[in-house]
Amino acid sequence: MNPIKQAEVRKFVRLINLCCIGLLETKVPLARFPTISSSLLPGWMWVSNYEASPRGRIWVGWNPLLVCFTTLTSTDQIIHGDAKFLSSGTTLSLTVVYGEHTFSARRPLWRDLIRMSSLLKEKPWMVAGDFNAIRDSSDYMGSLDI
Repeated sequence: MNPIKQAEVRKFVRLINLCCIGLLETKVPLARFPTISSSLLPGWMWVSNYEASPRGRIWVGWNPLLVCFTTLTSTDQIIHGDAKFLSSGTTLSLTVVYGEHTFSARRPLWRDLIRMSSLLKEKPWMVAGDFNAIRDSSDYMGSLDI
């Protein structure tokens, strides 16, 4: 909700000319989602996962002049859909992830990704986000609890 962070998102999108973006852990209440999302990048379309997670931890936005995004699945840890690039007609499966903070709470996420991987073997698929998991303990920052 911080206006400075919103300005940083706008600047970043314009700087590298993005046509689609996933925002994670927005900390925006559902009642503020329509107002903030519509002013964040005017003219863009947005979906969120408030129906699966009251905190609305994942937003996916796209420029409808360049991309058509169709949501296929939305859970508390993913928004998954097809992004069709209008200039080329190419379609990319896109999964935006915000993983739960504990290993056991992330298990459904991994099950979903494994299931999707078997269905998407023949299609371009991008998975991006924050898995809240580290590969090596040297990657960890924060409290003493890993």
